[in-house]
Amino acid sequence: PNGLYPNLKKKCPQIRGKSLKDKSKFWNLKTIALAANLLAKPPKKVEFENEHEMRKVYSLIYDVFRFKVVLSNSLNDIEFYKRFPEHKEDENRIWLMFYELLGRNFKQRYSEEIDLQYKLFRESEVEEIAEHLWEFRKALAASISRMRIKFNALSLSKLLPIHLQNEKVANAASNTMVTGWINPFLLRDKTSADKFLLEYGYILQENDNEHVLDTNHYRWDNVCPLFISCVPQDKGEFTKSKLVTQHYFIIQDKAFSYGPAVMSRLLEYFQLSGDILQTHISSPRSTAYLASLFYSINRVNNFYVYGAGINLKEYRKFMEILGVCNIRIFAELFTSFPLESKRFGYVVGIFANPPNSFSAISDPIDLICSRGGDLSMLEVLTESEISDEGKRRVSLILEEQLLTLQMAMSRPQIQFLLYQTHSIVSAENQDMIDYAVRLVNETSLRKHQSAFREKKRLEALAEAEAANIPAAAMGSPRKRAANTQADEKGKSSSATEAGAARTDGPAEPTADADDSEESVVLPEADEFICETIPDICINRDNCIKQHSIGCYLSLIKRKKVTQLNAKYLIKMAEARGLFDTAEKSPVPKAKGIKAQDTNVEPVIETEYLNNHRETKHINVDQLISRLMKDTNSSLNRIGVSKASNLNHPVKFKFKRRECTRYKATLLKIYQLTKQETGVFRRCSLDSFEETCSVAICCVKRKNLRKYPYPLHIQNLVM
Repeated sequence: PNGLYPNLKKKCPQIRGKSLKDKSKFWNLKTIALAANLLAKPPKKVEFENEHEMRKVYSLIYDVFRFKVVLSNSLNDIEFYKRFPEHKEDENRIWLMFYELLGRNFKQRYSEEIDLQYKLFRESEVEEIAEHLWEFRKALAASISRMRIKFNALSLSKLLPIHLQNEKVANAASNTMVTGWINPFLLRDKTSADKFLLEYGYILQENDNEHVLDTNHYRWDNVCPLFISCVPQDKGEFTKSKLVTQHYFIIQDKAFSYGPAVMSRLLEYFQLSGDILQTHISSPRSTAYLASLFYSINRVNNFYVYGAGINLKEYRKFMEILGVCNIRIFAELFTSFPLESKRFGYVVGIFANPPNSFSAISDPIDLICSRGGDLSMLEVLTESEISDEGKRRVSLILEEQLLTLQMAMSRPQIQFLLYQTHSIVSAENQDMIDYAVRLVNETSLRKHQSAFREKKRLEALAEAEAANIPAAAMGSPRKRAANTQADEKGKSSSATEAGAARTDGPAEPTADADDSEESVVLPEADEFICETIPDICINRDNCIKQHSIGCYLSLIKRKKVTQLNAKYLIKMAEARGLFDTAEKSPVPKAKGIKAQDTNVEPVIETEYLNNHRETKHINVDQLISRLMKDTNSSLNRIGVSKASNLNHPVKFKFKRRECTRYKATLLKIYQLTKQETGVFRRCSLDSFEETCSVAICCVKRKNLRKYPYPLHIQNLVM
């Protein structure tokens, strides 16, 4: 079965918390004032009391941007900007105050809130805007009503484009359930986490048949390790508690946790060890969650994350605050490194999460808050029509996704990669995967075919040289190809006749069938295929497939996963002859090279030629000058006196001298031997000098018989 757990236990229900029906419980005057400060031009600096307040403000801004088409049409209908042209450059805050007025159905605010409204609106510099909108409230209400009647819209959201009609943000904001993960760098195990949560009044709900969580209860997730869902009595007070402020509990939407949860199990699934790389940082909390899962996995050596950009210092500080110590973050883009770069030499798996449209996530506010409050992302998510800028942005996203997949699969040591998006668009998901895998496999096949053609060319040249045929006599490549085709036709016809004459046995494939370029097959170690996501659920219920998770995952791996363990390395060393096994094994003969049949007679050296060779004359003067030079032994004895003539015989100065020519020759033999053969790879120069005669014998005995040895080494060792 495709999973990590052997037995099927039971079904996994989707748990949820109770939802608030009244939106006024999480949107108030302070929320509107903070949103007005963020939407100012330029934006004002805002400090939130807690994360819950931050989420309320950005959920309000999201809905304002979502309804901006309706709000703009209504303002233009009553010619609001012609009456107040000074507000034309402040559209975002006009939309905000109009949406706030629409939210209370154009009614007067409660009397006890009027003083607070004047104070907060004056501080946020939206008091004048609120007064002008209140002055034309009847005209605005009539404009909205006319639009709803014209388009038969039973609710205001029906006036929006289809992709913006979903009330997912409002539903997420009104949901009382909070999801997140326990920080393992502060709470080491599950027992200590249960005890810590119990101290704060949260009780573990162990009944898996319950679909709704009770207040002040929590439950561990069956798919994502360290992940829990809880229902606090007050979300605002919960975010102020020590659990969140001191980072024992990290709030995170579950859609951003499935990818890290699957990625953390793949090394065990493929029985691999090595480094892991993440290509982009879409959410720092999600990256920290993956690092926390790797904290207890011994198979992971290093965890690298790229694409931080200008936020590098901020992300590193965030990891330091959480206590994450097993991660290395870089500002550079993963796709900026060439294939020749050796930076990823020990990486065996890649978590590819390139930019995407984020159209599938149910709570985009979690993404915005995890990125520190990105208003540009909110504007992108709430676009109502496709503009030229939108088309350009989509093309850049698709280009980055394809380039990320290509660069990841082009690394020779990469064994698998997990691709993640949060999109519902097929062009970003399965279509992109199919196209990238097909493109990479076709490129690899072309390289193998090119290597096959080069091999055949070298074999033809070697055969021609062995037959003493000049290269020019072989003719042009087209002529050789024509001759080859003619020979193949002749051989095939003769083979057909032989097959017709012999019908009593099975036909065997001829050797010529493997000589064509079309017969080249992509090796399994170089071919990528799509693999089914392993079922990591404890109950083996395929929760990721069955439930709408707001996350697309695709696993790509090599058809034959290479495990770089000790057994594989020993096998490769034996194949390369480092353990003297390649010498004992028979050397395979080159395919297609036969015994040379030639009409050129070999040159035989006769006795006459041997007797009449030119002899080398000896220069007597050079011989005498060489004999008169000091030897290494005589130089060592210079300045050494007898021990009896010294007052301190133990302290006599003896300067050892070495023959530079001998040392240079020995060093050259050592370097060439180490470079060419791999013998004495761990041997130092001193030990090599002590066993020089043994080394030279090994060079003669092993290497000169194994393959043609360079001439300059033969001259040195002979």
